[in-house]
Amino acid sequence: MYEHKNPSFLVDDEKDVTENNASLPSLQLDRHGLPLVPQPSRFRDDPLNWPLWMKWAVLIQIAIFAFLGPFNSAVVNPSLVLLAASLNVDSTVASYNNTCSIIAGGLSPFIFTPLTNIYGRRPVTLFAMLLTIAGGIGSGASTTYAGVAITRVLCGAGFGGMMSVGTSCINDMFFLHERGEKTGIYVIFVTNGSHIAALVGGFMGVAKGWQWDFYLGAIITSTSFVVALFLFPETLFPRDEEFLANRNRERSYIEMLWDFKGNMVPGRNLRLSHFTHSFIMLKYPSVTLPFIYYTCANFANTLPAVTLATSYHRFYDMDAAAIGICLGVSLTIGSVLGELCAGRLSDYIMYRAAARHDGIRKPEYRLYLSPLSAIFMPGGLIMFGATVGRTGFIPPLVGLSIAVFGQQIGSTCLYAYISDCYKPQTPETGVLFNLARGLSFFIPFVATPLANRISYLWAYFTFAAVIFAGYLPIAALIWRGERWRIMAGAPTFRR
Repeated sequence: MYEHKNPSFLVDDEKDVTENNASLPSLQLDRHGLPLVPQPSRFRDDPLNWPLWMKWAVLIQIAIFAFLGPFNSAVVNPSLVLLAASLNVDSTVASYNNTCSIIAGGLSPFIFTPLTNIYGRRPVTLFAMLLTIAGGIGSGASTTYAGVAITRVLCGAGFGGMMSVGTSCINDMFFLHERGEKTGIYVIFVTNGSHIAALVGGFMGVAKGWQWDFYLGAIITSTSFVVALFLFPETLFPRDEEFLANRNRERSYIEMLWDFKGNMVPGRNLRLSHFTHSFIMLKYPSVTLPFIYYTCANFANTLPAVTLATSYHRFYDMDAAAIGICLGVSLTIGSVLGELCAGRLSDYIMYRAAARHDGIRKPEYRLYLSPLSAIFMPGGLIMFGATVGRTGFIPPLVGLSIAVFGQQIGSTCLYAYISDCYKPQTPETGVLFNLARGLSFFIPFVATPLANRISYLWAYFTFAAVIFAGYLPIAALIWRGERWRIMAGAPTFRR
């Protein structure tokens, strides 16, 4: 049995690698006796061989980076009424500044992800963090609506870059059988960024003004930047067999931090075609169909973020602080409970199904939990639409918790499924998922006007119907996904 940890890694990094690893078995197994996927190399600077504390240090950081993206985007949402009054626009128009950051966050990974595959995860992430900090400071210092919108684009581009490394780093460091739980941890941070932002953004807006909502995001990102300077080593590691066979030394921890050139994959140069690889992945049903459903599923997260401030101020006469509590608490509870059901349970289902099929781990096993998302997401949204303004303020929040519960389960299943299907192309599929979140940019333009025109009940019923329809192709993947993957073949780039 092989245990992928080596506590002496950071102390004795210049020993002869062949001598250190000569005793390793030819085929390394996990704790259940199944072969590790992928097989780790003999080098201790291989992220698969890092000590556990080091993997978790990086995992927590990339989860925080993912958290900070939606946090910086949504932290001003409870204070939209304050921002609107200060800039002489109505609250619906004020919400469009969030649209700017969503669009930029969805598109920027198309640029950043190819750079992370060539120059490394670390330098690109640090640069993206600086963009986020600059955008946050600029938004807080702006005195016009146009100024806020422009700096929100800069901030959105930055956190799009921060989020572009998440699933790539997880695949760099963890084996296949570990990814469900680790991906779940990552996704719960992605989901809860906007929820926690709502919780603290309202209080900050009331106490210090909407400007400090933006400054708060910049301060937290700056703190994360300082930590990353010392605790975020490069996870990009070449696995070409010829390269590994001729390699004769390991990098030290300091080199993984600061030797940017030495951390690059030898012989890999940036090409224009690298920026189109993500679009190539859309020809595979196992990518396109989850992409469509994930786009629809993000309605469950975006709808309350952009409509609750207006609806709860109108129906319940709440201020920004109270709205922030309502939004943050309800959505956080739903997503945490969803992850408790999705993370380890996804790995457990994978193991049980593999045990019944001679140890073969089919990616489609990851989708067995996903029908719950198609039930809870639409049901929760309909409950919100049916009760907001007609009952007390608590029943609509219960509906939002139920919707986000379903979204968390669906997101974890989809992330893990696509990663299992096309591991070498995980950076490209991650870009598509970022784009899926960005495609919800139109929600602020239609949600509140549609609710005012046909009622909140029918508006939210419409969005719920779209989400349910988006799930039907995922049900088809459970049934025919393996056959479609075989027919489509494997991508030819970065194999």
